[in-house]
Amino acid sequence: MLTQSKILIKLELCNLYGWNVLRFSRDKKARKKSLGILAVGLFVLAILMCYVGGLSYGLCSLGLSEVVPAYLITISGMLIFVFGMLKAGSVVFRKEGHDILCALPLSRGVVPISRLCRMYVENLLMTLAVLLPGIGIYAWNVRPAAAFYWMSFLGIWSIPLIPMAAAILIGTLITGISSRMRHKSLVATGLSIFFVLVILYGSFRLSAMEGEMDSQMWKNLSMWIMGLLEKVYPPAVWLGTAMTQGDLSKGMLCIGFSVAVFAGVAAGTALCFEKICRNLFGSYAKHDYRMGELKANSMVVSLCKREFQRYFSSSIYVTNTIIGPIMGCVLCGGLLVTGTESLEKVLPFPVEIESLIPFVIAGVFCMMATTATSISMEGKNWWIVKSLPLTVKNILDAKILMNLLLLLPFYLLSELFLIFALKPGVGELFWQMLLPAVLILFSSVYGITVNLYVPVMEWDNEVRIVKQSASALAGGMGGFLLAVLCAIGVCVVPPMYAVFLKAGMCLAVFSVTVLLYRHNNHYDICGKI
Repeated sequence: MLTQSKILIKLELCNLYGWNVLRFSRDKKARKKSLGILAVGLFVLAILMCYVGGLSYGLCSLGLSEVVPAYLITISGMLIFVFGMLKAGSVVFRKEGHDILCALPLSRGVVPISRLCRMYVENLLMTLAVLLPGIGIYAWNVRPAAAFYWMSFLGIWSIPLIPMAAAILIGTLITGISSRMRHKSLVATGLSIFFVLVILYGSFRLSAMEGEMDSQMWKNLSMWIMGLLEKVYPPAVWLGTAMTQGDLSKGMLCIGFSVAVFAGVAAGTALCFEKICRNLFGSYAKHDYRMGELKANSMVVSLCKREFQRYFSSSIYVTNTIIGPIMGCVLCGGLLVTGTESLEKVLPFPVEIESLIPFVIAGVFCMMATTATSISMEGKNWWIVKSLPLTVKNILDAKILMNLLLLLPFYLLSELFLIFALKPGVGELFWQMLLPAVLILFSSVYGITVNLYVPVMEWDNEVRIVKQSASALAGGMGGFLLAVLCAIGVCVVPPMYAVFLKAGMCLAVFSVTVLLYRHNNHYDICGKI
């Protein structure tokens, strides 16, 4: 079993982040794409490390050095849990290669163990990116004893285990429950969205707790932060305290607890792996098929229907793109309940809420547009679309239309909430509806543009496209960043010129959208993709 595990783990890790393609591929185009993805990843990594280093330096400057390790462990744990929860089921129980592995004489549990090891390596790299800059700043300011470095070296390997275990447990439960249902992907999507909303509710509750901080807590700020971290993630406080105090015995107990929790979850996942895979990938045929009435639809309706079928067949695709619209409805509904006064108190500078709200809603709706990955999601079936008697415009219009129809009910519901919450006049209502609509249209067309230039058609897991591709990052966040820039412009410009600025923004964004749309329709998808 050990030899089999080593071989499968090596196969899982050999092409991590496209490293194998970059090393051995003779295709210059594939190497350029791998280099581009690597460059984007390094850029994001540099920003993260700078942020963590600055945060750690600020805490040390405030005299809160003892909370730095626990704070950083909590941040890394939350990142691993949130991102891992949405992709754990798709990674552990992925279909690609399952038929080949089932035919091999492999011991029970070897396949899920190899996939869990890959998840651990990815999460460990994320943990190192978060902890190393902060620990370096802490060590430079405090100059701790040698026991701190020993405890940090031993403890950093165990930090990803508990959040990974929680993410895998939720992912396995979602996949296991949905595997027994007829519409597996829809059930898995609903359960994933439910857990995400629970996490968001918990974060809002913690924000409310932070608002209850009084003057006495400011005097004991370090104890207050440690108490808050202990409510969020107790193992982080245990291990962080062991690191700052150089307590090896307490630290080893924390490491042992983390290993035991992860081993228990991994054993349970390995035991139910085969059963869940059979329910997911097995099928049965009924013998009572009867020919019904044939229906013919127009080309646009047929292509759009095909896009929706592809969209709802992937739970990770739906979950990653539908959270933004849901958050938009929740924010507008919350504004209807609490009013604008509570929001004005939270903002660090005075601003007219009515002028800022349209950009906030647009930014939330523009996050992770489906068009940013819709071409890559075709994968190896892309040749079918290209072989049909369709123009480039027909193919891309269906993908854009699907994204707009998906957002339409959420957009209308949010606008309805805002009308009752803000009670705008005719002019305010016009901009409140027009600005988000123009930005949403731009994000849909812009996502297609990015995906045309950086498609990834060969992939073994949908997580690779939805969460780890350059098009998902650059194309999915383009509309959000544009909404942020527009909001900053409205806040800076005097109110008397705000109307002209909004009109100019709408005209400029719409013009760019039209130019990108025309450019996309003349793209040579047969020769370049």
